[in-house]
Amino acid sequence: MLMNRVLGPVALAALLAACGGKDSGETAHQHTDADTDTDTDTDTDTDTDTDTDTDTDTDTDAMEVALKFASTIGGVPVACDTFATTRGSKTVAINDFRFYVSSVALIDGAGAEVPLTLVQDGLWQVEGTALLDFEDGTGGCSSGNANLNDTVYGTVPPGTYTGVVFDLGVPFDLNHADVTVAPSPLNVSSLFWSWQSGYKFARIDLENDSGAGWYFHLGSTGCASDASTTPPEDVCAFPNRPRIRVEGFDVASQALELDLDRLLAGADLGSDTPESAPGCMSGVTDAAECGPLFTNLGMDFETGDCVDGCVGQSVFVGVSQ
Repeated sequence: MLMNRVLGPVALAALLAACGGKDSGETAHQHTDADTDTDTDTDTDTDTDTDTDTDTDTDTDAMEVALKFASTIGGVPVACDTFATTRGSKTVAINDFRFYVSSVALIDGAGAEVPLTLVQDGLWQVEGTALLDFEDGTGGCSSGNANLNDTVYGTVPPGTYTGVVFDLGVPFDLNHADVTVAPSPLNVSSLFWSWQSGYKFARIDLENDSGAGWYFHLGSTGCASDASTTPPEDVCAFPNRPRIRVEGFDVASQALELDLDRLLAGADLGSDTPESAPGCMSGVTDAAECGPLFTNLGMDFETGDCVDGCVGQSVFVGVSQ
């Protein structure tokens, strides 16, 4: 059962003081299968506007929600530049670990999805999209910075909720904007390919025990427009935006854990398709690398869509906080 989670002024102020948006001080580049994503994002957003949208606070009957996320490998929290061994005996170091979520909803007792209205904090959340950030800019995590975020804040009508559902990614209507003028957290150029392809919904950069990089960059592909600097008018051929649903989840006492062991199950981190970027870049030439990861997220790599509503996803699970 979901219980009220009150965010008092002191807690909210502490949150905003600790957070910082990532700026867009890089040049966006076109997404290709040969993209090695070596750009960096080491500056923080200098915009100090932390005003929240009063529309989310005018309903005095709204229930405040703090939806906690976690990320683990081998049963321990992920950490930059520290080698860890998965339960499948894959030894890797984390060099980046960030992902967007959107269209978040809680599931009520009747199975209906009740949208979570996100707090507009000017940093980690804008409209219905939020950025979760588990890299701290140290060691090999040079594409990020010290700021971290593991919680999505919002409101729902009072009630009893037994699950959560969300899209792993940025919605189409926000996915193909100009990153140089986009509001935080959509102003992160190291999480952006181009206007044509849009954002990297997830960026998980790994290094295996032989020192070779292996990357998982999830995002839409097959996006048609006149040029890489022109956004598409129609949805991309391969949306690659899984709808994650976790039943039997209590937002008051549990966190949503992205289990890297489960994501990498079936993947061979020691091999790669010749003449392609290492790992899975979501492109059509990456079937061998992407196939197992897409399956673990409940998607069909051949179509970029969910299989039976992504009911088979095994990557996100509810765990005790």
